[in-house]
This record gives sequence, C-alpha cells and structure tokens, in this order.
Amino acid sequence: MNGLVCEGITLRYERSEPVISSLSLTLEPGLWAMVGPNGAGKSTLLRALAGLHAPEAGRVLLKGEPVHRMAARHRATRIAYVPQRSSVWAGFDVRTIVAMGRHALPRRDETIERALDGVALLDRAEEPYRSLSVGQQQRVTIARALAQLDGSEGGVLVADEPLSAQDPAFAARVMGLLRGHVERGGLVVAALHDCTTALRCADGGVLLSSGGTLVTSGPAVDTFTPGWMERVFGVGFDLVRTPGGPALLPRGATMPL
Repeated sequence: MNGLVCEGITLRYERSEPVISSLSLTLEPGLWAMVGPNGAGKSTLLRALAGLHAPEAGRVLLKGEPVHRMAARHRATRIAYVPQRSSVWAGFDVRTIVAMGRHALPRRDETIERALDGVALLDRAEEPYRSLSVGQQQRVTIARALAQLDGSEGGVLVADEPLSAQDPAFAARVMGLLRGHVERGGLVVAALHDCTTALRCADGGVLLSSGGTLVTSGPAVDTFTPGWMERVFGVGFDLVRTPGGPALLPRGATMPL
C-alpha cells in the first residue's frame, strides 16, 4: 500500500471532546478532496495525516510506518503540508521561503525556480514575503511544498483549503499543479469548500459531518452526490450538467437573471 491508512484514529485537543473519533480511512495515490461543514475536524484530520497531530488512539500509516513517529527530517522527505493560514512571520524573501522546503534535502536551485514559476511568482522571488497579498502568500506556501516533494517517489501533499484565497484563474492553476504531482505518482489530500471543484477535479472524496464522523469515502463521483451532500449539510443539492462538467448547487443558491 503506497498511500495513507488511518486505523481507528481518535484526535482531540487537551481537555476537549474528541474532534475525530475512531476513524478508519484508506487513501491511495491520487487527488482526494475532503469536504465537510465548518467544525467537522477537517484541519485536525489533515494535520494528523501530515504527522503533526498524534492520535490519542489508532494510527496513521504511510507504507506501513506510523507518520507521527517518523523523525521530522525523514517525514519531510515524504510528506509536505500546506496550512490554511501562513505561519511565517520573519522578514524572509519569497525565494527563501520556498527554499525552506528543501531543508531536509539537497538544495537544488532549479527545483526552487520551477516551483516559483509554477505559481507565477518567479518575478517576485526577491521581494519580502510579508509584502505579498494573502493569495500570493498562499501560493508561496504551495510552491514550498512542491519544492519539498520534487523528486520524491509517491510523496504525500496535504493541503488545507489551498484555493481559499485564489481568484478563479489561479485556483485553476493551483489545481493543475496538484494534479501534476499526482501524475508523477504522488498523493494529494486537500480540504475544499467548493463542492463542484471537488466533484470535477478529485479522483476520490472524503465526506465528514459535524462531530468528526466519516460519512463516506471513495470515488469522487460516488461521494459528492446530492444525497450524501444533503445528509451532511442539511440542505438540498442539485446536480447540474454544464458544458464544463457536472456542478453541485445548493438549492436556493441561484438567482434568476
């Protein structure tokens, strides 16, 4: 098994109720979209998949090895994490931030250049990271993860809302970069709010409900259906066929022109 396996994991923060309880899940190489309402535990589960949150019970395995027990440098050669919000505060320039993705690996300038070019920020490489917009900062973080996994065989990229600050053009570009990693044999797990993007772009889907319960997982076309979505979000959905592909629309979301 070259993907990630969750074996009955329970996740909680100190003195809190469990965020995720007894969850079992298998994620094979491909692009997986994780969808669920606010507070469903998506971010916590993603951190556990990346080895950054140790389960209270159960295990997360990558090729049979518990990820939270891996040495940090070893894990960094196999798993990259893109947080929902930037945690960089020092006065680094853009190129330095991306180069940090190679801290556990030999530095390769061509890898860093390629990652910057991929997110259309090569011309901003020498600028202070803090001078960029939120969306541009998010793209720097994605570039850092791609640089980190460059050359890895079956590397895992875990991304928490990687499209949240992107305009439509860059959202499409980012999804193309994630798809490119998959085509090189990798695994991507990304939390998404846009159900239509999840349905159209993902190979597999993970659907969580409030309380951190896994409702269903499997092929995206079988996971992101009007029936499952209504069960999770409590609102009806329509599956609409468009020239660009299927679209999932919550009822009442459209207005007459």
